[in-house]
Amino acid sequence: MEYKIANLQIFATPKAEKMFEFPELPQVTFDFAGTVRTILFIHCGQVRASRHGGKDYFEVVGRLYESANPKETGENHIGKLYIYVHDHPDATRFSTTVERFEWYADGSFDIILPDGQRIRRTPPSA
Repeated sequence: MEYKIANLQIFATPKAEKMFEFPELPQVTFDFAGTVRTILFIHCGQVRASRHGGKDYFEVVGRLYESANPKETGENHIGKLYIYVHDHPDATRFSTTVERFEWYADGSFDIILPDGQRIRRTPPSA
């Protein structure tokens, strides 16, 4: 399903506040195979791609949640949205990548990449 950021409940941590410099960001859309109601932006920073012959860009990272009240329910995030901001401030354009998460009872989870590849993450041993 395609989502527009402006149609979601949005929260941001102090580490993500730079994202507010991109007025077009709420119009960004992304595809996600599931229900998304809330996004918590956790990071926004500049990536220095110029060292590799490319152009610098900004990366905005948000956690996706199914419910409208994830803090109250203790819900794990169901995915991560990466928004890449190119050519700012001249002619800003955006691209996105989404990872889905599948959680297990033992606290481990799979990260499901856009190509379907799964990466298992397990909690540290106590």
